[in-house]
Amino acid sequence: MPIGTTERLLRRTRRRLFAVTMALLTLLVVGVGAATAVVALRVLDSDVDHALIEAVDARAAVAVNETRGDNGPVDTDAGADPDRPTGQSDTFVLVLDTSGQVVENRSNYPMTGLPDRPALTVAAQDGQDLRTISANGVELRLYTVPITRDGQAAGFVQGGIRLDLHDRIARTLVFAIAAVGAVGLVGAALITLLVTGRALRPVREGFEAQRRFVADASHELRTPAALIRANAEVIEREGLVAEDGRPLVEDIVAEADRLGLLVGDLLQLAAWDETQLAVAPITLDAASLAADTVRGATALAAERGVGLSHEADGPVYARADRDRFVQLLLILVDNAVDHSPRGTTVTVRVRRAGPQAVVEVEDQGPGIPPDARERIFEPFTRLHGTTRHGSGGTGLGLAIARRITDAMHGTISVASPEGAGARFTVALPAAEPTAAADGDEAD
Repeated sequence: MPIGTTERLLRRTRRRLFAVTMALLTLLVVGVGAATAVVALRVLDSDVDHALIEAVDARAAVAVNETRGDNGPVDTDAGADPDRPTGQSDTFVLVLDTSGQVVENRSNYPMTGLPDRPALTVAAQDGQDLRTISANGVELRLYTVPITRDGQAAGFVQGGIRLDLHDRIARTLVFAIAAVGAVGLVGAALITLLVTGRALRPVREGFEAQRRFVADASHELRTPAALIRANAEVIEREGLVAEDGRPLVEDIVAEADRLGLLVGDLLQLAAWDETQLAVAPITLDAASLAADTVRGATALAAERGVGLSHEADGPVYARADRDRFVQLLLILVDNAVDHSPRGTTVTVRVRRAGPQAVVEVEDQGPGIPPDARERIFEPFTRLHGTTRHGSGGTGLGLAIARRITDAMHGTISVASPEGAGARFTVALPAAEPTAAADGDEAD
C-alpha cells in the first residue's frame, strides 16, 4: 500500500527526532567517557609516580646513613640476586656515586641506556628529577634524587618503573570505557526508537482524526452547496427577483461555485493524504493538450482582462495521465491568471528537454519572494497582496498540482525574479510517439 503524505511526514519527523536525540546522547557519552578516561589515566599515572617516589626516597634515606670504607662504599652489591635473570624486574633502584657510576643494582636490571645522565644533572641542580625516557627498547618512568652526607654530595639514587603494565592497564581502561559507551549508545538507540514511535502515536491519531473530519465535513458541505447554486439559478432563470437583485443572485452562484471547488479540493487532499493518487499514465501529446487547455481557458482569462498564449515546437510527447495532466494545467493557468495584472499575458510553453517533457506557465505578476517558493506548494498557503482578481483562492491549488506531478513521477518548481513575474515549470517523463498518441492528437 502506498505511503500517504502524513505517514511520510511522521516518518521524517521520527528520523529527525532520532538523529537529534542520538547526536546529543553521543556527545554526552563521548564527553563523559573522555572525562572518565582522562581522570582514570591521571590517577593511574599518579599512583605509578607515588610508588616510584616512595621506593627511591626510602633507598635514599638508607643510603644517607651508610658508611664508607677506604676503598669505596660498603654493601656495594648487598642484596643482589646473582641467579635473577637480567631484566625480569618491572622496577629497579640504582645507587650511583657522584660521577654517576652504578654502585648498586639489586634488581639486576639491564644497564643499557642507564643511568640517565640528563636526569642526574637536573637532580643535582633542583634536588630531584621525574621524567619518562626510553631505554633498552622500553618506556621507563625515572625518579632521581641526590644523596648528601654531612652537607656534601655523596651520589644519587635513580629508580625506575617499566611502563609496560601501565600501558596495558591504560589500553584496557580506554577499551572498557569505549565498549561500555558503545553498548550504552546501542541501548539508547533502541529506547529512542521505541519512545519516538510512542510519542508520535498521538500525532498520527490526530492527523487521522483531522483527515476523517475534513472528508466527512466536505461530503456534508457538497450537497448544501449544490442546492444553494441550483436554487439561485432557478431564481435567476424564472425571474423571481427584481432586476436590481440579479447581481446578488449572480454573486450567490459564483460563491456557490467557489464553495464547490473548495469542497472538491478538500476531498482530494483528504484522500491523497491517506493513499497515493491513482494515475493511469499513457503516451500523450503534451503540446496538443496544452493548446486545447489554453483555448478552453481563454474566455475565463478574458473576463479578468488577461490574455493567454501558447508556444510549442511541434508535438511533445510525455508519459502522463490525461485527465490529471489537464487538471494540472488548469490549476497553473488559473493561478497565473489570478495573479496577473490586467492587460498582461500568461504564456504556456511546451518543449522537449532530453528525457523530459517540460511545460512552463509564465505570468507577469508581482513575483514570489524567495522564502515562499517552496511554501506555496503547501496546503492553505496564500501570499498576501498578490491576488489580483476576485476574492482569492483557497490556497489548495498548488498543493494539488504538486501531488499530481509527484504521482506522475515528475517535478514542479517555480522561478521568480522578484518584481518580474513567476514561471512555474513542470517536468514529466518524455516518451516517443505511438499510434495511440497520434490517434489522440487527431481526435
